[in-house]
Amino acid sequence: MWWTFFHLTALHHKEPLNMSEKTPQTLTVDQAYAQALDHFAASRYQEADQLCSAIIQTAPNHIDAINLLGVIAQRHNLNELAVKLFNRAINIDSNKAWLFYNLGISLLQLGRADEAMVAQKKAVILKPDYHEAHCIMGNILTVEGRLDEAEKHFKKALEIKPDSVIPLYNLGNSQLKQGKLDDAIKSFEKVVGLKPDYLDGYNNLGAAFHKKGLLEEAIKSYKKALTIQPNASGVYNNLGFSLKEQGNLHEAIKCYQKSLALNPKNADCHLNMGKAQFAQGRLDEAADSYQKAIAISPDHAKAHSSYGDLLQSIGRIEESVVAYKKALAIQPDFVKTHDSLIFSLDNIAGVDSDKGLLERKKWAEYHAEPLQAFWSPHNNSPDRTRRLRVGYVGADFKRHSAAHIFGAMILDHNPEEFQIFCYVGNIEEDELSARFKEKSTGWLSIAKMDDINLVEQIKKDGIDILVDLSGHTVGNRLLAFARKPAPIQITAWGYPLGTAMAAMDYLFGDPIYYPVSIRDKYSEEIVDLPCYIHLHQDTDFPEITAPPACKNGYVTFGGFNRILKYNEQVYSLWAEILQKTANAKLLLKTRELDSQEQREKMQAIFLDRGISPDRLILLGTTSRQEHLIAHGQIDIMLDPFPHNGGTTTLESLRMGVPFLSCEALSVGPTGASILNVMGLDDWRAKSKEEYVELGVKFANDIPLLKKLRMELRSRFDSSVLGNSQLYVAQVEKIYRQLWIKWCVDKQ
Repeated sequence: MWWTFFHLTALHHKEPLNMSEKTPQTLTVDQAYAQALDHFAASRYQEADQLCSAIIQTAPNHIDAINLLGVIAQRHNLNELAVKLFNRAINIDSNKAWLFYNLGISLLQLGRADEAMVAQKKAVILKPDYHEAHCIMGNILTVEGRLDEAEKHFKKALEIKPDSVIPLYNLGNSQLKQGKLDDAIKSFEKVVGLKPDYLDGYNNLGAAFHKKGLLEEAIKSYKKALTIQPNASGVYNNLGFSLKEQGNLHEAIKCYQKSLALNPKNADCHLNMGKAQFAQGRLDEAADSYQKAIAISPDHAKAHSSYGDLLQSIGRIEESVVAYKKALAIQPDFVKTHDSLIFSLDNIAGVDSDKGLLERKKWAEYHAEPLQAFWSPHNNSPDRTRRLRVGYVGADFKRHSAAHIFGAMILDHNPEEFQIFCYVGNIEEDELSARFKEKSTGWLSIAKMDDINLVEQIKKDGIDILVDLSGHTVGNRLLAFARKPAPIQITAWGYPLGTAMAAMDYLFGDPIYYPVSIRDKYSEEIVDLPCYIHLHQDTDFPEITAPPACKNGYVTFGGFNRILKYNEQVYSLWAEILQKTANAKLLLKTRELDSQEQREKMQAIFLDRGISPDRLILLGTTSRQEHLIAHGQIDIMLDPFPHNGGTTTLESLRMGVPFLSCEALSVGPTGASILNVMGLDDWRAKSKEEYVELGVKFANDIPLLKKLRMELRSRFDSSVLGNSQLYVAQVEKIYRQLWIKWCVDKQ
């Protein structure tokens, strides 16, 4: 309750008080007030009210009786009446801090927080050590989001009463919301030390541990809370969330089931259940959980967004767009969802790339442009020849397809010319992470760091060139870039098509990916690399084998991309190629096909297009080495559109497997760029008709496939696509040119 304290005193009045016929005895005012207090303490509010009303008939200025009437009105939620009574008492004597405190409580109950704050301020002016008033002020400020000010009042309350649990608990909540996780943990640990049976104390201690990434400690705290209250639905939900983050999906789902058994209407728990099921590949069940969350809470932006993520992952791109737009209509500042919407729009077949650019501009206008207010001059030394500090910001500094593209920039950089700083958004680390870390001057985990602190660290590190490796993909930190922490900012390798941010100076590309005719559409200045992407060969590639068509007697086409890159047009053209190529098969390999239900849906997609299931080979997740070996089953790789393959395509070439790309249907023609470098321009289709024609033509040219099988690896390794030293040297030359330009402009 808000009213943790009431100041109820007895003034000394000797006047006799003639009571009703039911109480014929004559009492003094003091006696009557003492009886009123007894009635109030015993929750006999009607009797207390009658006595106080009688008192003020005899003694109209009896402040205590008026105050007690106000408190009784509070107890009956008659706060308008209570406010009138407290103000009446204050008009009699405005030097009583407790009157202002009680007035503030009623004003707060009426939703008049600003007036309540004024009343509490008057209370602490009259009584600076008013513990309860400081607590209430802290609560008001917390609700208003003024967390720094709230923290001061909670700390003041604790100076007055160091062992008071409630302000200490509220202080911990304020610190938790501010991201002061170490302080929050200390506060909650003190709370449960003072009150070992405090369920909420352990629950929020678990939340603080979770946010700090200390999952084991979080799990222990939640389990302790459940020993206090075994039927705490919310705690089971929180425990499940930590178990999921730990990778223990089976136990997480058990916790969600217990939570929902106790509270089936918990939309958040249905959402979390869906995420765990999604991670297990149980996609139909995940979709059902998301829909339940939405049915319970139609305005649940996160549920709509997560449902969009699921739809996107299985290639139902248009439907994902609808889900993301619903989420954004509910929560316009949901930046992650806006990123996902952009990604989906980029993957809709036949959609003009201008629509994606327009959505990027909307994103920048809403999320990034307001942050220009935080730009400040850069004091980096404008020495053109000094060793430069290059910062890379991303969420894939681990064994990941993106790392195979940008990894060479870290592992093969010139340490005499450049110092490398990695701002690491991924929580999981592996042996590749360790190699990156070894080659870096600075390595900072930023997954739990907010943008403000990240920006301050980048400035503190004195970064000269800051490179975004994510674009609008998951885990990006574009809003940190929007604050312009470095003098030169570049988006490169992670995701094409630009950011539309004024804070982003350059966009790395190449002449085919960004022809001159479209460059004026981008807010960034486009800088040409030898090729937009490059493959860092940090894994032992298996030996190349002969084209499987030589022994099979038929050609096997392949697609190793994520299903979200496939669409109705892709499926139709691939089916047409199969129909026109005798006995040909199609091998699809992607993690989504771990799911039996997704394999059946894929078979149904092609069956609807006249391709029987026996002509499909569907493979799921394997080890990286097994993934590379699987290329031995492919004669020709098919590049999807409008979003082409990246690492997948590069690996295919190094394994001796040529690929066919449809430049005309691609929003960003990565495939065409790669084929141009490799001297394989005749594999670049200029129309969907030519895409089918070329697929059939090359499938019938087994000698050509054998020749390419033996040549591609050496051609690849001698080009900028496979020669890391050559590629990195050319990019670092560009870094230096951009730096010199900045130095000249600075002068």
